[in-house]
Amino acid sequence: MHPDLATRRRLLVVTYRGYIDADRAWVAAASEARSWFPPAERPVAMVIGDPGSRLRSLYDLREKALMRLQAARAKLAEAEARLDRKRAVRVRLLLARP
Repeated sequence: MHPDLATRRRLLVVTYRGYIDADRAWVAAASEARSWFPPAERPVAMVIGDPGSRLRSLYDLREKALMRLQAARAKLAEAEARLDRKRAVRVRLLLARP
């Protein structure tokens, strides 16, 4: 495997793990916040929280982790495309007429 691709793939794995951790933390906190309401009166939409709240900060961390993951995916795709362009074989044909 090309070293540039290996580096980008490692970056993708690390950012994916970061996103998974942030998502789990936010889902757990949101579930806990919904449990404060009686089952019949639970909000239909997900609870995000007020600015500065723990729930909001977890949501913001999750969103940042998602943006980093998307950027890592784009960088890997760009590195693969760049490597494909380098590996492309250029063939010139000379046609000779008798």
